Amino acid sequence: MDSNTLKERMSVKKIVLYALIAAVALLAIAVITLGVLLGSVTDDRNGLAVNRENAYLSSYYTLTDSLLQIENNLGKMRVVRTPALQSELLTKTAIDAEVAEQCLTALSVAGADMQGTVKFCNQVGDYSLYLLRKLDGDESLSETDYSTLSKLYEATYSLGVKLNSLSDKISSGEYSFADFGKKDDEFASIASDIADGAIEYPALIYDGPFSDGLEDPDPVALEGEEIDENEGKEILKNTYLTDYENASVSFQGELDGVLQCYSYTFRSGKASGNALLSKKGGKLVMLDVNDTVSSPAFTKEQGVELAVQYCKKTGLVGMKAVWSCVTDSELYVNLCYEQDGIIFYPDMVKIKVSLETGKITGYEGREYLYNHTERDGDYVVAVTEEEALAVGYGEMTVESVRLAVIPLNAGGERLTYEVYGTVDGYGFFVYVDAATGQDVRVLQVIDSDEGELLM
Repeated sequence: MDSNTLKERMSVKKIVLYALIAAVALLAIAVITLGVLLGSVTDDRNGLAVNRENAYLSSYYTLTDSLLQIENNLGKMRVVRTPALQSELLTKTAIDAEVAEQCLTALSVAGADMQGTVKFCNQVGDYSLYLLRKLDGDESLSETDYSTLSKLYEATYSLGVKLNSLSDKISSGEYSFADFGKKDDEFASIASDIADGAIEYPALIYDGPFSDGLEDPDPVALEGEEIDENEGKEILKNTYLTDYENASVSFQGELDGVLQCYSYTFRSGKASGNALLSKKGGKLVMLDVNDTVSSPAFTKEQGVELAVQYCKKTGLVGMKAVWSCVTDSELYVNLCYEQDGIIFYPDMVKIKVSLETGKITGYEGREYLYNHTERDGDYVVAVTEEEALAVGYGEMTVESVRLAVIPLNAGGERLTYEVYGTVDGYGFFVYVDAATGQDVRVLQVIDSDEGELLM
């Protein structure tokens, strides 16, 4: 056996080992989450409070440990230049990011908004996998890659410092998760630092432009009367789970906050999952299905059409697919509202489709519910497409242009020309104000051959 083959087998064994460790950690987190959910129906309120506190503490400490490991791994990447060792560090980082994301999801059960920090952990993991693919293709990491890793390290370090300061308060009894998720909660405030920009990290695209969206103070798309938990069960089965015959749905509890939801679990054959429905109007907020996916029977194009049809079937009209990516026989699709030929990025839903069964296995509709409304069409387009292109884009080769409304960091929306192009194989989106002709945003695409922009 030659040395290269031996190294490859050792590398595979390491990855399998890390995957097993991650699986054990995720199983533990799932048990924690289930314990919290099931605890909501017990009559022993004192025992319930203790159990919840312990569950949140367990998720919190697992989260802080995972972030510490990510920080250490990214720190080492600043000095390591051997591909084999880089692959090992990046593999560990991707696994730790997944564990951290699951911990944050478990903590979200309390009603605190962890979405910004979940997004950060998701991007750290995805970027690590992107670099792993480069190394697997015998491609060296670029200076831009190292600079991005350094910025992610700094963001992880800053988040870790804040969480460690809270750990000291927990140990001294100054902080308890008893009030977790309530207004001015210290942990929820730390988690929101990622979302509000107090902790900065690079703006990179993994799942489409503006996939983290914009959330107004009130979910403007919610209409209708408030439903009860039993009505929610019927809506879930008859509207959103029609892919899953004879689904058995169980109510788990309520999530408070601006977007008040009912939480459910369900099972249909070998498939099981979780769902959130808004109390007002019974709209789907989140769907996550655990199902085995192996050999694809549907093409990517067919999967995109299935996602579009799911939107129509569930009452979302005028939705257009703008981004897709295939991973492990599952298709991820972002769809945005289109009106008068304009793409509205704030009005976005994200759908996951099994290319083996053609069933919808994931849905995220929070941004759509917060932002969607039929616009009055009163947009100022003082700059023509030709004028927008005439300003020049350096070395970028322009491949497409279209009108798009984008969310602004400071709040509100702006009509722009979305100019997409490439430089040395890297994709960029430049957004030009349709009223002034000034550049207002630029995003770099970090993508693999599996992803594409759907025009």
